[in-house]
Amino acid sequence: MFEIIVMVCLAATGEDCREYKMPDTQFEDAVSCIRESHGKAYDWQSENEKYTIIGTRCAKDAKVPDVPKD
Repeated sequence: MFEIIVMVCLAATGEDCREYKMPDTQFEDAVSCIRESHGKAYDWQSENEKYTIIGTRCAKDAKVPDVPKD
């Protein structure tokens, strides 16, 4: 299963950037994951104004924490 991984930075400073995975977003194939990644990231970003997403990617079994909650 592929998961959406986002690179997230603090919006106030643009620093302290880290990778996180979007919870409950698993896809059978990479194409579906990539297709959905920007929309899911945008939805999360609009609810978490403390952070800025600077990139997305898809990966299998990523060992990164879930995105922070505001």
